[in-house]
Amino acid sequence: MPFRPFNVTAVLNTLWVCGADEMIMASTDAGATWQLKHQNRDGEVLLNIGFVDAQIGHAAGTGGLLLSTNDGGETWNSYSFGRTVRKFAFADAANGIVVISDLVREPNNGLLDEVQGTAAVNGSMKITHDGGEHWQDALKDDKQFSRYSEVLSVAALDPSHYLVAMREPEVENIYGVTEDAGETWKRVHIDDVYAQAVFARGGEYWSFGIEYLDRKHGGGYSAPVVLHSKDGETWTHGIRGPNEFSSCNVQGCYLWDGTIEEMYGDHEKNWALPQDGSLTSKWALVESTICTVGSSLKCAPGEITEKAQPRPVPEGGIFMAQSSRDSFADRCLECIVQPFVPDPPNVSGAVQIVAWLKINPDGSVADVSLDRVLNKAIAAEITKQIMEWVFEPIHKSSNPTQSQTSIDILLMCHGWPGRPDSSRCTLSPGSDFVKPAPNPSTPQT
Repeated sequence: MPFRPFNVTAVLNTLWVCGADEMIMASTDAGATWQLKHQNRDGEVLLNIGFVDAQIGHAAGTGGLLLSTNDGGETWNSYSFGRTVRKFAFADAANGIVVISDLVREPNNGLLDEVQGTAAVNGSMKITHDGGEHWQDALKDDKQFSRYSEVLSVAALDPSHYLVAMREPEVENIYGVTEDAGETWKRVHIDDVYAQAVFARGGEYWSFGIEYLDRKHGGGYSAPVVLHSKDGETWTHGIRGPNEFSSCNVQGCYLWDGTIEEMYGDHEKNWALPQDGSLTSKWALVESTICTVGSSLKCAPGEITEKAQPRPVPEGGIFMAQSSRDSFADRCLECIVQPFVPDPPNVSGAVQIVAWLKINPDGSVADVSLDRVLNKAIAAEITKQIMEWVFEPIHKSSNPTQSQTSIDILLMCHGWPGRPDSSRCTLSPGSDFVKPAPNPSTPQT
C-alpha cells in the first residue's frame, strides 16, 4: 500500500481498504492486486469504510470527513462535520446515521472492543435523508437517554429503522430504537446482557457481546451472546458459541491470533489462518482469502475448520495478555500496545516514562524519544510499538503540518519467581505525574 492503511471491508467479491491521505483502494482478485480509487495527499485519515451494496459505499474519518459513492467507488462526494466521524451506518444512498466526536483521551472500559475504532466514544449522532446534504440531531434532547453518554455502535436497517447501542458508564448497556427515521426513539434494555457491536444483515439487527448467566442465584458467570431482531425491540438468542470473542464485524468475530468465527445464521463456522501474530480485529473475508490491517495490510488464504483452532501458547507456557487499544493521548487514532518478553528476562518492576513524539503531517509517528528506560533492548521495543501509532493530522491554513506531543507511559515487568521464561512487560497509560521539561532535540534513549 502506498499509504498507512487503517481499515478494511468487503462487499461481494471486492475488498476495500482506507487510511491516511484519504486514500481508498480496491481489489477484485482477493487481494492479489489493488487499484487506487481516491486520494488526497493533504487530506485526513479515513477510519472506516463500508458498503450498502456493490454500488453504494461510504468512508469517514478525521476532520469530520464523510465520503460517499454511488457508482462502485469510481467517484466520491465529500461532506464535512468539523469533528471526527467515528462510526456510521447507511441503509441506502440517501439515509444514514453518523457518530461524531472529538478525539480526546478516554479509557477503554468496554467489555468488547468493536472493530471500528475505539470501543466507546462520547459523541453526538446525526441522521441524513438526502445523502448528506442536510443532517438532523438524533437523541440530543431525549431525557430517557441522558445517562447513556457512550455511543458503542450504530446500525441502519432501512430508511426508517435505526438502532444505537449505548452505555451508561459502569452501569448498563441499552439499545435506542427508532422506526420513524429518528423522529422518536424507544429505550430497550435486556437484563444481564452487555451487547456492544450491532449490525444490519439479512433484514435483521444483529448484536454481539456478553451475557451474565445465573446472576439471580447469587453467583453467575459470563458467556458470549449473539442476538438478532426484526425490529430492535424483541430479541432472539442466536448461536451460543463456545468461545468469548473480542470483536466483531458484519462478517464474523475475531477470537484470537489466526482464528475467526462466523456467528450469523443457524450454525457457527470457524476460519483458521497462520498464527503468526498478523491477524487483527480489523479484517475482511472474500471467498477463502482474509485480509487484515495492522501497521500494514496482509492477506492470506483461510481454511474452514470444524472447531476453532486453540489459542496459541507463548514460549514458557505462560499466557500472554492481549493487546490494548487504550488511548494514550489526545488525538490518538490508534495506540496499540503489545506485551513483550524483556531482554534480559529477569527484569522486574514498574517505571514511569515520558515519551516525546514527532508526528508526520499524515498522522504517522516520525520520531520517538524516551526520558528513561530499563535498558536499550526494552527502549527499542517501546519505540518500535509507538512508531506504529496513528494520530489525527494537524492542519494549519488548510495545509498538513508536523506536530509534537508527549505521552505518559507506565512500564511494568514481572514474572514467576525462578521462572525467567515467564517474564513479561506491559505498557499502559501512566498516572498523572509532573513531567520534565521537553527537550526533543536531545533524544535520551
